[in-house]
Amino acid sequence: MAYAAVEFLKHTIEYLVSPSQLKLLLPNSEMKLFYDELCHLQSFLETTDPSQSIETVESTRAQILDAVYKIGDPIVSFISDHRFLPASESSIDETLTLLLKFRQEICPFTKTLTEDDHNVREESHSSASAIVPLEKDKQRSNLFASSKTMQRLYDELQHWVCSRASNLNVIFVVGMAGIGKTTLVKQVYYNPYTIGHFDLRFFLPIGPQCDLNEILLLALDQLGVHSDENHKKNYDENSLREYVYQSLYGRRYLIVLDDIWNTEVWNDLRRFFPDNNNGSRIILTTRLLDFADRAGIHRFIQIPFLNEDESWNLLREKVFTDEEICGRELERIGRKIAKKCEGLPLAIIQVAELLCEIEKTVESWKIIAEKEDPLTIRSDDDTPLSKAIFQSYRMLPQYLKVCFLYMGVFPKKYVITRPKLIRLWVCEGFLAPQENKTSEEKADEYLNELISQSVVLNTKLRSVGTGTTKTCRLHFTFRSLCVNEAKSEKIFPVIKKYTDSFPEEIDSQHRLCFHNNVLLSFQQVHTSLKSSVPDIVSLLCYGPKQQYPIRLYLPFRLLKVLDAASVRFYEFPNQVVELVHLRYLAVTSNGEIPSSISCLWNLEVLIIHRHHRVIKSSNSPVYLPVEIWKLHKLKHLECTGFDLPDPSPVNDGSLILEKLLTLSGVSAHSCTKRVLARTPNLIKLGILIESAHDSVETFSFFGNFASLHQFESFKCVVVNPGPKVVSFIPINFPANIKKITLSGCAFPWEYMRVIAALPNLVALKLRWYAFCGPKWDMSGWGGFPQLKYLLMEDLDIQHWIIDNPSEFPLLTRLFIRHCYRLREIPSEIGEILTLEVIQVDDSSQSVVISGRQIRDEQSDYGNDYLQLYNHSSLDGKKKKKHNHDQLLRL
Repeated sequence: MAYAAVEFLKHTIEYLVSPSQLKLLLPNSEMKLFYDELCHLQSFLETTDPSQSIETVESTRAQILDAVYKIGDPIVSFISDHRFLPASESSIDETLTLLLKFRQEICPFTKTLTEDDHNVREESHSSASAIVPLEKDKQRSNLFASSKTMQRLYDELQHWVCSRASNLNVIFVVGMAGIGKTTLVKQVYYNPYTIGHFDLRFFLPIGPQCDLNEILLLALDQLGVHSDENHKKNYDENSLREYVYQSLYGRRYLIVLDDIWNTEVWNDLRRFFPDNNNGSRIILTTRLLDFADRAGIHRFIQIPFLNEDESWNLLREKVFTDEEICGRELERIGRKIAKKCEGLPLAIIQVAELLCEIEKTVESWKIIAEKEDPLTIRSDDDTPLSKAIFQSYRMLPQYLKVCFLYMGVFPKKYVITRPKLIRLWVCEGFLAPQENKTSEEKADEYLNELISQSVVLNTKLRSVGTGTTKTCRLHFTFRSLCVNEAKSEKIFPVIKKYTDSFPEEIDSQHRLCFHNNVLLSFQQVHTSLKSSVPDIVSLLCYGPKQQYPIRLYLPFRLLKVLDAASVRFYEFPNQVVELVHLRYLAVTSNGEIPSSISCLWNLEVLIIHRHHRVIKSSNSPVYLPVEIWKLHKLKHLECTGFDLPDPSPVNDGSLILEKLLTLSGVSAHSCTKRVLARTPNLIKLGILIESAHDSVETFSFFGNFASLHQFESFKCVVVNPGPKVVSFIPINFPANIKKITLSGCAFPWEYMRVIAALPNLVALKLRWYAFCGPKWDMSGWGGFPQLKYLLMEDLDIQHWIIDNPSEFPLLTRLFIRHCYRLREIPSEIGEILTLEVIQVDDSSQSVVISGRQIRDEQSDYGNDYLQLYNHSSLDGKKKKKHNHDQLLRL
């Protein structure tokens, strides 16, 4: 990826060379020419239309990539070696030689790129569109016979299309590539009832390379106006629009705009679709989740993935004829293969085609089932699935591509948390500085964009923030693309086995990602790394956590990111403190942290865990060295098993973490007034308390929160709570706090009055006896003015009493989990106008019944937005038993 390589080199130069050091190292004019050349290349690559591509442009990009890696790396290495040394004539000459060589290498590229870009744009403007007439396949797809969900969506769309509403209605069908959007719409489009209901029907494939005239000409073809090329040239845009508009005027029509990529196309087309007030309909399909908001469309259908049974049914129907019988053992393996397709219909169909080409034997199918992924997605693969998946990637803006490919570092099924991903992106330097916006805020926007493009899947929403993700993942198809493209673009290779570490596999890579941490202990691997990639900037260890310590070899002087939390060390690795460029450090160590950690003055993220098998011999805290206060760039500190020391002496102004935003894993000993006073911009605090044997001493820190004016989120977990309910402990929170999570605190329900009065509290999570007692009576409280999210989990509450729905005026989501003693959900909850979701997991049947009553009552009043979700672990066990019994009967 040429853009990512140029971006990396530019930011590395910015990072390594300050203006004052630059003047000592070499003439400023030479560096400026070099830097300007990089900016020019980056600007061009960034503005190139992702939907345009010809071989010469791609070839030139590949040459830029090679030049950056071949010459850019020595430049970075040289500057890093000499940045703190006095300049000499030989060092200046050597640097100038490198810069000149680089500029000579890339100078021809600039001219070629400019010319080729002009040719691409001209070719795109003049060439015929890729739009082709629709093949009228009226056969019902196996997908609908296999999936109750797809059948339900089909019924919903069919009912909407032929409903009695007279005004022109628009709906959009959304989902990732290969999920069945076009298949669903085609079923409705070719339904005989649909054909008879409308006077005219258009099915117009749009695609990313959209030419308005070509779309209109296709519409004329479907109207029966067939013209040769000479006649088509006589139509100008205005006459085409007028002809289509007049053809539709006064008639009931159905128009499908398939695979639409931007709202500008929709805004252009909608102008010549008249509202005849006769029940005309327009259906749009898209991969863009935010299309409805941007286009002002209020109705949409989002297609979900198939479940495990639906996946197997589709695979079986594609592989076996009606006369063939699938044996019990073959079904067991087939279900495993289908599950690995992760519910994507097009992937299942492609796997079925592979299975049809081999013998239907247990041995043959096991080979497919034992692979990590059933299919491999590559840019040079011509299968429908690979083309569809790669098109989604190709259409991403350049600035998103490297962030997206980077997500391939995480193993399959790895739960990617939003904070971790954003911090890695920031520390890797993927985000250019921007005025009035922090790097974290910009990274947050990038992740939202990737989710809206349907290339990253949202797996869990945040309790604070409307519709934003808390955790996400990659579908196996996109992860396969990321791993393969990232290696070919020299962003990172994934190392799983010994041969992956050979020089030919890792040469010229800028990052290494290990999914097998044991390999790091091999001397042969050390030798290969030292000779092949001495200047890597990131080392990511995401293999399974190791029970026994291994030796980590760290000769990488330019390392900026070291994520080795899954690698266990007996002692803190002293090599780490020599890596002065580190911005992100995560390790697991049972030893003391050395005072020399202050040498890591670039650190922005520090994560230190103690091994979970280490049992503290006493309740006395284990402190980080006082030098930790000298890490003035530190933004995020997570130190499970460690505490922040007292910043003595008080009058030492240098002992302050002015940029620290989050602090987690510490105990109450880190919540003294003096510690909190030295973290003036702290936003998020997470406390882990081993035991609450002395409740007065344990929770006395609550009195120190008043000074935290920026404080927004607080989490307190007591691992071994005492047997008695806490009492006589004054608790208070800063007025600005938005989120509170409590677990094991054993507070009496009366203490909830303090929390209910907080004016800005949006999310409240109560877990594992956070509050104790049989009754939570809110009569006359009048609290929770801003609360939108409430979680009650593992509580011993029996009665929940609410006088008035005004106690929760803005509540939108209510979650009740494992509250087996709770009798019912108060009926007043249903009267909350903003409530959208009630979810009950593994609680008493009476709670489920009361939830259904609330939902049904609201439905009778016309409130169809309230959704009730109920999950029971017993249902899952019954389902597994049913599947097992079905197999036994075969």
